[in-house]
Amino acid sequence: MKDKSSFGEFIRKLRQEREEPLRVVAAGVGIDSTLLSKLEHGDRFPTEIQISKFAKFFKLPEEELKGRVIADKVTSEYDDDDAALHAAHILRERATPYKTSSK
Repeated sequence: MKDKSSFGEFIRKLRQEREEPLRVVAAGVGIDSTLLSKLEHGDRFPTEIQISKFAKFFKLPEEELKGRVIADKVTSEYDDDDAALHAAHILRERATPYKTSSK
């Protein structure tokens, strides 16, 4: 996940690259275009089910989209808190053993 954009920015970029209007993607994911617009602008967070549907629609790993949503939620809640950066480092350290041992 080299692209550091938010979930909404990422989805909007994918939609625009495919030259698909809001209504087409919204219908493909099973939501209305108003909700898709709110998701793209970061005014709402998608549900787990919606994340899964976006992943299937765009043929992406669900973990990539879910990770973006989690990051967006943390940023939304703790953006101005220096402890959030410290927490990110702790998470990275904790995750490393799991990544290496699963291979």
